[in-house]
Amino acid sequence: NFGTTVGRAALMAEVAAPSVEDWPVGDDFLLRESVEAGAALTSIARGILPFSRAYSCQEVTDRWRALLYDPNVARPAARRMARHILDAKPTVSPASTAEDFRSAWTRSAAAERASLRGVDGPPDAGVGPATPAGGSPSASGKRPRRSPSGDDPAGGGRDTAGGSGPGDETDADETTPPPPSFADAEAAVLAMDPRPARDQVDPAARGRSRARLASSLRMIRKLESSAQAATARAATAKNSLGVLQGHRATYQITRRETVLGRSTEDQKVDVDLAEEGNASKVSRQHAFVKLRWNGEFVLRNVGKRHVWINNVAVESGRRASLAPHSLIEVGGLRLMFLPNPTLVRASEPEPF
Repeated sequence: NFGTTVGRAALMAEVAAPSVEDWPVGDDFLLRESVEAGAALTSIARGILPFSRAYSCQEVTDRWRALLYDPNVARPAARRMARHILDAKPTVSPASTAEDFRSAWTRSAAAERASLRGVDGPPDAGVGPATPAGGSPSASGKRPRRSPSGDDPAGGGRDTAGGSGPGDETDADETTPPPPSFADAEAAVLAMDPRPARDQVDPAARGRSRARLASSLRMIRKLESSAQAATARAATAKNSLGVLQGHRATYQITRRETVLGRSTEDQKVDVDLAEEGNASKVSRQHAFVKLRWNGEFVLRNVGKRHVWINNVAVESGRRASLAPHSLIEVGGLRLMFLPNPTLVRASEPEPF
C-alpha cells in the first residue's frame, strides 16, 4: 500500500509539473517583456497583450512563477526565447482595446454588488435607466430597500413614502460604482498611443512650434499691456492712485493713505471689506496702504490677524511693499492691487 501511494503521488506530480511546451514561445516572450516593463499580472490576464489565446489570471501567475523558479522551465524557456528574438525579431505592443474601460469596471462592479446581495440578473443591473413613471422599482434594476426591522417597505415600514430612518441609504450610494482598480487603469494607459521620442519629431516642425509659442507669448504681453493701460485710464478718469479689485467689489484709492477694514456705525473706513464678503475675521482697522515719497506703495498691518501678500504673511505691526498686481488677502478676502502710474508720477506724496 505504501508503494502504491508513493507511485500514485509521483505520477500526479509528474502530470502536474509544468513544461516548457505549455506556452508558445511568443507568449512567453510577451509575458516576460511586459512584466519586466512594469505591467501587472492581472492586467495581462485581462487581455492587454496579443497572446495566441486567452489565459486566466491563475495561468499567467503560474507561468510567470515557472519562468522564474522552476528549473525544468526557466533555463529551457530562456534559451528558446533567445532563439525566438534572433529569428523572429518580435516587438511588444498592447492589443487594441475597443471597449471603454470605465464601462467595463462599472458593469463588473454592478455584477459584484448583485452577487453579494444574492440578486440574479444581468451584469448591468444597478446601472440601468431610472424607474419610469408608474413602474415598479425592479424595472430600474435597483433592489428595493428594506426597513431595519426587516419588514417589507410596501407594508408600512419606515422606508415607506414620506418616511426615513437613520439607517437608510440613498439610491446614489447604492448605484455609485467604486473607483477603477489598478489593473484597469494600467490597461487604459497601455492602450493609449505612445508619445514620440525626441529624435522621431521633425526638426522643422519643432522649430515651427517654437515660433508659434514665441508669437503667442508676445501676443499675451501685448494684451497684458493693453489691459494695464485700460485700467490706468479708467483710474485716471476717477482721479484714483490705484484700484483694489475684489471678486464682488472694486475699491478706488483716491488718497495717499487708505484704510482697509470693516466699517461700523461709529467708525467708517475707506475700504469696507464687508462689501466683498464675510468680514468676520477682519478688524475694524486692519491695514493701511500708503504711497511713499519715492512712488512706492506700502502696506502696514495694524490688525490682530496676518495679512497675506502674494502668499507671504505680514504680521501685525509689520509693513511690506506692494508691487503692481500683488494679491492681498485680509481675513480670507482677496484683492488685486492695480496702481495707476500716471497719477502716481504726477502726485507729490509725503514721506511715510
